[in-house]
Amino acid sequence: MTAYVRPPVPRQVFHDADGAPFEYGGRWDHLDGPPEDTYSVDSHPERFAPVVDVADALVRHLAATYVVTVEDVDLRDADLAPHTADTPAHPVLAGAHDVGPGAVRAVRLTPMSDDAAPLTLVVTGYPSVVVRAGVLHEDRFPSCGCDACDETAEGAAEGLEDLVLGVAGGLFSEGVSGPRYLLGESWVRYALEGPDGRRESGEGQRRLARAVAAAAHRRLASLPGGRWQPWPVAD
Repeated sequence: MTAYVRPPVPRQVFHDADGAPFEYGGRWDHLDGPPEDTYSVDSHPERFAPVVDVADALVRHLAATYVVTVEDVDLRDADLAPHTADTPAHPVLAGAHDVGPGAVRAVRLTPMSDDAAPLTLVVTGYPSVVVRAGVLHEDRFPSCGCDACDETAEGAAEGLEDLVLGVAGGLFSEGVSGPRYLLGESWVRYALEGPDGRRESGEGQRRLARAVAAAAHRRLASLPGGRWQPWPVAD
């Protein structure tokens, strides 16, 4: 198996309103918290451009390492305004909720095993990468690019790698309650194990169509503990 190598993420130095140089990550460590005027302000979203390069490197790695079908589509001319998970703007986006007008391209990777989780990576012009894994889980890298959150390209790249490589390695599991309540609220959860023993998990209520929740529940019930299996490795 070919080892994945992260493409270079260059050091990035910016300047604040007073002209003083700074780097993202740890900007507010000397304070009790971020200044109020830094919330919802994205001064330098361009710092996340390397995350897109990381996504492309991951796709190349997966295509070269596993038995997987890769579908790569350009979304710049697609009408994304009416997109929903059930009525996608493009077939590759089927099931994806977090697809806004800023999406520029998408890659769907489908491993040649029914019990291995598929992946869809959506690249936005922000720049960011939205990942749909398995049947319900979605995550965005960076999760938030505002100045208050102080997220770095390195941190976003690491999170993206952990999820994508963890899914391919069979370290990802999901769960969903049966559809409940008249509003169709369901409890959705996921867990991701790292190669170093770290475990990331989360759960929460989501409004899902009853048919979607029921189908996801049946699919995940067929997996041991809701855990997706490793992708088959290419010869």
